[in-house]
Amino acid sequence: MYSTIESLKKKIDVRLLIQYVNDENVLEEEVDLESEADARVIRIKQVSSEVKDEIDNYLRGRYTLPLASVPSTIQTISDDRVIYNLKKRRHRDEMSESEQKIYNDSTKQLQSIQRGEILLDLEKVSATDNSGNGQIYTNKTASDKMFNDDLLMRF
Repeated sequence: MYSTIESLKKKIDVRLLIQYVNDENVLEEEVDLESEADARVIRIKQVSSEVKDEIDNYLRGRYTLPLASVPSTIQTISDDRVIYNLKKRRHRDEMSESEQKIYNDSTKQLQSIQRGEILLDLEKVSATDNSGNGQIYTNKTASDKMFNDDLLMRF
């Protein structure tokens, strides 16, 4: 995952983070964000995993996955998207324009990375890489053609 509870705590207040995932409405003091068994931690990790998969879909075919190191750009995009998705879970009707703009901007940034307009200091997928990182390979040859060059020249 690109986002951790610690990285999210640096972006938003812990009380807000707990509020976004506290479906049981337990007291804030009873929430243990250090415990892997806590339901709130499980929810945060689930959303973080979903965002990681989404980001990987933008990076696939351009960069070797999984990433050896996470650039700060990806970390920021991931944190912004996790916070947005966590808030959206419980407060879908209360999303502000600024929050929607942050989400849309992160989507534009991911699209720019995908198109190669923004370059990350990561290992790129090589042309000879057969691991299937978003590339298409075929085993067809010229002799497999139904309409070879000779037949096409007759028309």
